[in-house]
Amino acid sequence: MIDAATVIEEVLASGNAARFRARGDSMHPSIRSNDVIEIERVDPDSIRRGDVVLARLTRGLTAHRVVRVTPEGWFITRGDNSPMDDEPFTAGALMGRVRARRRSPVWFAMRRVLRALRATASRRS
Repeated sequence: MIDAATVIEEVLASGNAARFRARGDSMHPSIRSNDVIEIERVDPDSIRRGDVVLARLTRGLTAHRVVRVTPEGWFITRGDNSPMDDEPFTAGALMGRVRARRRSPVWFAMRRVLRALRATASRRS
């Protein structure tokens, strides 16, 4: 069986961007569970603090924000919704940078319904 990380690596190596659905709330509100994120291959030397990167860590694929790059070349990341840094990693674990995110269509539909309910409630007041 081929795992998702292998497929993403192959897609990025071919020069294409990879897309997949994010799972979990560690990057909330920037990236929410079920958002589709698009990853692009990137030169590790171009990564800067604030970039959101995809890395292959011991816990699995992780898309988190870079909080520090050490002079020795270690990347330190953290989820926007997390109080602690992730394990440091080198360029060998870096898969790419998040270049875009798209909300789930369900999220947009729910937002429209909520807006309509609020408008109805304010007219009744």
